[in-house]
Amino acid sequence: MLVASLLATSTLLAGCSASSSTESGALSAQEVADRYGYNDATATLSPVFALVPQYKDPKDGYARDLLAAQCLAGVVEYRVVAPDEQTSLIDQRTGQLTFNQQVAAQWGYPQLHMPAGQDSAVPNGVTITPAIQSAMRACGEKADERLGTPPQRVLADIEDAGWQALSNSSEVQDAITQWRSCMEPAGLIDLPSQPSEMPPASVASDSQVQDAQGNLVPKPDAVASDREKEVAVLDAQCRAQVGYDTAVLHARAEAELTAIGQNLEGFEASRGAYEDYEQKLDEVINELG
Repeated sequence: MLVASLLATSTLLAGCSASSSTESGALSAQEVADRYGYNDATATLSPVFALVPQYKDPKDGYARDLLAAQCLAGVVEYRVVAPDEQTSLIDQRTGQLTFNQQVAAQWGYPQLHMPAGQDSAVPNGVTITPAIQSAMRACGEKADERLGTPPQRVLADIEDAGWQALSNSSEVQDAITQWRSCMEPAGLIDLPSQPSEMPPASVASDSQVQDAQGNLVPKPDAVASDREKEVAVLDAQCRAQVGYDTAVLHARAEAELTAIGQNLEGFEASRGAYEDYEQKLDEVINELG
């Protein structure tokens, strides 16, 4: 009940206007940055990820998979795969792809060529009967009873505020305009409106295929063409030249810090709750990992 109360209070605070927040003692973005020692000029993560390292930690899923394997023993095999901390193409916490000139020269657009890997799951070929399905649901409920649920509501709202700020950031929009000019030598008739929408169909078509639902997905074992790599390298160069990634992080950081300052109590409560939650994860991993 206490956690629910704190979350409800923090949601109300986050919804307050800027004037009412100031009157209630909210901190400015700079005051929040100073309080926690956050500097977006040197940071590689936005504040919500940098200041709460437990937020979206892959250990969460790993601990739950370990509990599932234990609970389903004798019912069905459940393969557990530990998080790959050596993965260089994607940040497992943020879900953000690594994209620079070196990556582009090797992979083209890495989202089209992510190395195949195993996930925690019941092995392929095993028929999931109603009895197994029922056991899996029961095991999920037991995991929730032991671990609780991640206290991410307040932090997710703060993260969302950062992403929503991009469309209103003159710095980001200026970088996008310069990026489009920089990309003209690529000769793309379907150049997207912004870098986050790359690559366009004219570049990605050879590496994609439609799935059963009609969605475009990476083609298994597709190799980036010379054309894809050429465009990707220019794209990476242009993003760096116009400071696109720096502008995006700055806008996100400013908005997240502002949101934290407007709801400092909720943010601190979430940080503390995540520390407690992480301890539970570590207990499971130490016991079963």
